[in-house]
Amino acid sequence: MSTRTKETHLQWLRRLVVVVFAIAIMQHLLPPNGFSGTVLLFDYEFGMIRRGLLGALANYYFGENASVAEVLTFSALMSLFGLFSLMILAARSLFDGLHGLLVALLLFTSFAFNAIVGSTGYMDMVLIGMVALVMLTDPARVFGILLRIIVVCVGVFIHEAMLPYFAVFISLEIWMRCRDERAVARWAKTLIPFLAALVAFGAVTEYGKLPVDQIPAYIEYIQAKAGFSTDPEATVVLERSLADNMAFMNIKRAEMGYRGWVILDGIPLLLMTFWLIWLNLRILPEDSGSLTKLLLVGAILAPTSLNVIAFDVVRFGSTSVLIGFLTVISQLRSNPRAYGRLKEIITWPLFVVILVLNQSVVVTQINVGDAQKFGFPWALVEQLGWVKSSGQ
Repeated sequence: MSTRTKETHLQWLRRLVVVVFAIAIMQHLLPPNGFSGTVLLFDYEFGMIRRGLLGALANYYFGENASVAEVLTFSALMSLFGLFSLMILAARSLFDGLHGLLVALLLFTSFAFNAIVGSTGYMDMVLIGMVALVMLTDPARVFGILLRIIVVCVGVFIHEAMLPYFAVFISLEIWMRCRDERAVARWAKTLIPFLAALVAFGAVTEYGKLPVDQIPAYIEYIQAKAGFSTDPEATVVLERSLADNMAFMNIKRAEMGYRGWVILDGIPLLLMTFWLIWLNLRILPEDSGSLTKLLLVGAILAPTSLNVIAFDVVRFGSTSVLIGFLTVISQLRSNPRAYGRLKEIITWPLFVVILVLNQSVVVTQINVGDAQKFGFPWALVEQLGWVKSSGQ
């Protein structure tokens, strides 16, 4: 095959990646649910609180009252920031070769990516955007490390999930990039951003709590600020501690509805996560030690571990899948030999199998959409209902 023919094929694949990316946005970027829309109104009017930074900045746009149109617009802008930042990272990292483009196709056609697009209004999208953009810088240089420190710290103040979501991954990214440096320098560069995130998390946890007697007044303030009916499940976040969340999840795990959610959404996402862990371990240099492998597995699974204390099976599982893809990108950017190993692993049969399975599976829409009802495995619920009705 001539060089010109190869480039023509690559160009068509690049166009296909952009098209499926756009289709995912059109299908799943729907209005936010009441919970995420309400949390966007949290600000620092009564002092520093968890998840209040973004709302404090959004007040310059909202003004004294946040209308439905303003919240919808702000939610869409958040999502587009995260999604287009991710596309820029993919284009800069994966678009030069065939197997990189195959990884990009698997990412943007993944049912997990569709779930991420469908998390409209959630602050996760801002975190994703910041991490994707900072990955364009060199994680071994002082400037890149400084930017990562800023991102993880600001991210924790936006949403404390930044710590398990991306702080561990950023440490992994630095660790892999600095594999040829002296042990002391490698450890220092790796630990500093994570320790900075821990300090920010401690500050948010300790000082981001409203006094109990001010909580009712703050909830009234949020309700007055909103041009819509706020979700009480969102404002109750202000009253719950980590211990409260643990107790809440102990009750929730006993409910059949939650168990069904874990099975129908959690298992497909976990299987995709395991595949990405396998792929990343295969791409690693052969002389990578156990510590590198352990850190890699931990970084990818860290978001899923949040199911112990919180309710969002789809958000956490899809973020783990995303980090699996980001880890592939990080390996390709940090080690020139990684692409050769990727070419040996991503054969056409394997690519087709993963692509088709991703096209055949759906998970719950987090926003107001419910497209999952007629896709596998959620279609099983509809089928069981039909069988039950026909038997009566």
